[in-house]
Amino acid sequence: MPDTHGPLFSSRVLGEIAPALFAAALLVSTLGSSARAQGAAGGTPAEAAAQLADVYQLTNADGDRICPLTLSVKRAKEAPRGAAASGAGAAAFAIDFDRPACAATILFSADIASWSPGPGNSIHLLNGAGQLVAEFTEGVGGNWEALREGDGVYFLVNPRLADSAATQPGDLVGLWELAGANGTPACRVQLAEETVKPGMYRLAPDAACAALLGRTLPDRWRLDGGDLVLETAGGDRVRFASSEDGAWTKVPEDSRPLLLSRAP
Repeated sequence: MPDTHGPLFSSRVLGEIAPALFAAALLVSTLGSSARAQGAAGGTPAEAAAQLADVYQLTNADGDRICPLTLSVKRAKEAPRGAAASGAGAAAFAIDFDRPACAATILFSADIASWSPGPGNSIHLLNGAGQLVAEFTEGVGGNWEALREGDGVYFLVNPRLADSAATQPGDLVGLWELAGANGTPACRVQLAEETVKPGMYRLAPDAACAALLGRTLPDRWRLDGGDLVLETAGGDRVRFASSEDGAWTKVPEDSRPLLLSRAP
């Protein structure tokens, strides 16, 4: 009868089962890593939605057309058609807004049926088929931005977040440099604290700024929805959005970029 307790038998058995033990350990490690990666990516769609759900304002680039809406944590009443196939609406949540009023100011809002959280804290607005209507990527100060091909730039603004990080007029008073595409300052503008009317302040640009701003130079400035707006007496406007480095860039972006930065 073979010796099942000797060192030779034990070595042979261990040699046979070691690969299986290693494979099992590798599988457990892989599953654990996958679970940790999913948790790091933001958890479930419902958890991601809970972080973004709030009251927002959907606006055009000039901020003169506004559609108030509410992103809810409740699942959309009807799963978007084709969601399973496309994956875009796999986690669609309810959205509430005055549809007739919004359709009259922002045309594409008529197509919005639900929303879903996207990568990088982005917000996806979906139609009834679960297809993407607009993808808003997170900016600064409670603002999300989307570019719709052939339509233009739109913003989703969270008033609660925007108010807490809002720039005040006094923060901008002083001398600024205006640069074009090459980034070299071409002229200077003085943002004064003297009011033209409530909420509107005096602006004094150098004559050289006409090369960038046009022959009719703006002579006043104001803050609007977190943006800096330079205006002429006739109502022509140039809008700038804040950058993380403290500068202001013209929006929407086009072939003639402009940059405002503090004068040294």
